[in-house]
Amino acid sequence: MIGERLVRESFFAMGTECSVAVTARVSDLQRARAAVGAGRMEIEACERGLSRFRAASGLLRLNRHHGDWVGVDERLLAALRAALRLRDETNGAYDPTILPALAAAGYDRSFEQLEVRSPRPLEAWRAGASIELDPVAGRARLERGTAVDLGGIGKGFAAVRALDVMHELWRGLPGAIVDLGGDIAVRGYPPEDGPWQIAIADPRTRDTTLGTIALFDGAVATSGRDRRRFGLHGDLHHLIDPKTGRPAEQGPLAVTVVGRDATDVEGYATALAVIPIADASALLAARPSLSALLVPLAGEPILVADFPLLSGRQTMEVIT
Repeated sequence: MIGERLVRESFFAMGTECSVAVTARVSDLQRARAAVGAGRMEIEACERGLSRFRAASGLLRLNRHHGDWVGVDERLLAALRAALRLRDETNGAYDPTILPALAAAGYDRSFEQLEVRSPRPLEAWRAGASIELDPVAGRARLERGTAVDLGGIGKGFAAVRALDVMHELWRGLPGAIVDLGGDIAVRGYPPEDGPWQIAIADPRTRDTTLGTIALFDGAVATSGRDRRRFGLHGDLHHLIDPKTGRPAEQGPLAVTVVGRDATDVEGYATALAVIPIADASALLAARPSLSALLVPLAGEPILVADFPLLSGRQTMEVIT
């Protein structure tokens, strides 16, 4: 709307460049800055609790004491509950207990600190390890020999909480956007009114896009093997197939998922990235609020369900 602007703060968290912004009139700048600051603080709090790389994080403590009941805070408990639900919904294609396999592949520290190394053998791999939750006592227990990585949904979880915190602080908040390394959650409207418009990068061609999507309240997340590659020849990636415990060999080059909830969007983006493209429609059939754009290694991009493409390439396969 006329007279409104975007108040933004950018920072580094969760291993990526982040930003939080809200729509505000000049008369509301003080409240806007307070809301943005609260959103940033919530994202940083989520990182402190959910990161497997932070020395004092609740998740790292839980992983170290696998087999025992460990006290966990409300954030970690909620994130673990969401992770277990998403594992069930995706038939195990998303699995938070893939950390031993991820570490064996070589991804055993934050990405910017990775050394070039060969993968080590993975012994006795089994997906779907047990995670027990006791919300009354505020504790959790991992099956012995198990370790959890919440990277697949951690950003979405943090984005949802940041939006909630900003809205609670400023009930009249016109609109907000949280961008965590290109995984984005929005509410309300931007300064120019209408929907938020988000470009989808083409993973096969540098500096070009596949199109633009339009969102009012929702989230978009992209997962793919074109990013975060490592290993001696850059031939490994961070997307582990829970069935094999190794970097996935099937699935698209990249997948973008759009939906209402950022946590769900992140989980399904991870799942769709490791299963055959032909199985994508069946996986999303039970979740009508979700849709996807899949980019195969070769051939035209594929739209699954009602993907909200505002503009883009005209030659895309559509699967309903």
